[in-house]
Amino acid sequence: MTEAPSSPSGQSITIGGLAERAGLPITTIRYYEKRGLLDPPGRVGGKRVYRPDVLMRLMVIRFCRIAGLTLEQIGDVVNDTSPGRRITKTIAAERVADIQSQVLQLQLAEQMLRAAIDCVCPSVEQCECGAMDDATGRMQAAGLGDAAPEING
Repeated sequence: MTEAPSSPSGQSITIGGLAERAGLPITTIRYYEKRGLLDPPGRVGGKRVYRPDVLMRLMVIRFCRIAGLTLEQIGDVVNDTSPGRRITKTIAAERVADIQSQVLQLQLAEQMLRAAIDCVCPSVEQCECGAMDDATGRMQAAGLGDAAPEING
């Protein structure tokens, strides 16, 4: 039988306790173990037990998921022991660039939706009020293509 991992205070957490404290289903914790995102836990009486510091790793995994990293990338981040954690920094820099692009696109989408709210015309095809002009101009300036693409028919 494997000895239970312990924190400096000698405490360990069962998988149920870990799931509750992390706000995750037990199946997710087992899945993370299987994917190598969590180290295999110790066992006491056949039950999984974890060190309390696993909660920090689960928090990092949650933030990585929120940031849109794949499980493979998350594994690279949480298991990165390269000098200066260069793997993590490379992944983070790439994701920041992606997020900045998405933010720009979402801001433009918000402007388009606000313009649609302000538009009083009977249809998009018959829009003459000018509400959409500013938003479409910003879209073109951002390099997101023509506002009125050609339709091949």
